[in-house]
Amino acid sequence: MTSKHPGFRVFVIGAGFSKLAGLPLACELFPLVKAAIERRHGRDTKFQRDLDAYIHYKRIADGIEIPELAVDLEAFLSYLDIEHFLELRGSDTWSQEGNESQLMIRAAIGEVISTHTPAADKLPAAYYRFAENLSIHDWILTFNYDVLLERAIEHVGKPYRLFPNRFTSIGKHLNTVNSKQEEVVLLKMHGSVDWFHDKQYLELRASLGPHKPNDSILHTVFDFPDRYKLTPLIDGPRSDDDPLQHFHRIRNVDRFYSENRTLEAPFILSPSHVKFVYAEPLLSFWNGMGKSGGMNLGISIIGFSLPPHDEYIRIGLYQMISNYQGYSWNTKWLSTTLKDHVKFVDFRDSEADVMKYQQRYSFAESSKSKFYFKGFGDDALNFLFTHQREI
Repeated sequence: MTSKHPGFRVFVIGAGFSKLAGLPLACELFPLVKAAIERRHGRDTKFQRDLDAYIHYKRIADGIEIPELAVDLEAFLSYLDIEHFLELRGSDTWSQEGNESQLMIRAAIGEVISTHTPAADKLPAAYYRFAENLSIHDWILTFNYDVLLERAIEHVGKPYRLFPNRFTSIGKHLNTVNSKQEEVVLLKMHGSVDWFHDKQYLELRASLGPHKPNDSILHTVFDFPDRYKLTPLIDGPRSDDDPLQHFHRIRNVDRFYSENRTLEAPFILSPSHVKFVYAEPLLSFWNGMGKSGGMNLGISIIGFSLPPHDEYIRIGLYQMISNYQGYSWNTKWLSTTLKDHVKFVDFRDSEADVMKYQQRYSFAESSKSKFYFKGFGDDALNFLFTHQREI
């Protein structure tokens, strides 16, 4: 592998990237999530009643009998998200962040993922090699909730940030971007198991004013910031109305999930078919994706199968890859570097699965694309980081 690539690449990462570390795929989550909820709260819960109601709904509306452990988590969460977002329960809507079942599920997803994530010094070597080969000019767009990449990047000592831009100053109409501080940019497009959003907490605290009892606990994380090593997601100058101001991350994530018995849930867009309706606080991560790609020197898609219900992601990737492959393909960037092929890494063990995957990405020009179907690992790193269009 070469370490001389100047970077300016985009890596798009899905659940297949984390499989090597032992993290479950989306299709494996439901039994683990259900078991985690029952360990914390028992079976007599709003989650169980909503699950029973969903199974009844599928029986009556679709004529389908679904065994409890065979429930599709994404479909069940879609049912709950629609119910909450449209306020179908009326005054019984639990909170801005979700109803009880949604919060239980998000907290359980966080616990399951945290439990399955190795410590920073125990990751498979491929993750350290991946981090070492990143350039400070690379951007990563991940749809995963786990903290594998943060742990790998920190372990190898590479600087990174979790937000799009730093600013040197904030103006009335325009902000001045800080282009001198060079870092890998890691954007977690669907949130993270170690992120918490404080807007509702601040509103509740303000509404209580001086009436809040000194010994009352409004939020397990925000009332005890030192306990879980709470830090702002962003740093440096920001506009007062920047939604990212409300995001914080906990560095002691394993402790939180080992202790938490409340409905406090991380900020993650739950894996439902309509998750994007909750994406407003993260819109700055998506801003400009449709105009990106043209000036990049590499695009790699790792472990992201682009499921049909994620059409909003497909539209963004279509625009990015079209810009990349359609603009200055044979230009010598930085005087020496041609754009590389768009690289796709996934695990497919049959010709039918390969064809299905390639059909989902049929908008990528085949002559400007390369595929690797043995999953993420050491050999995939050689494929990803060996520049194949040398001058």
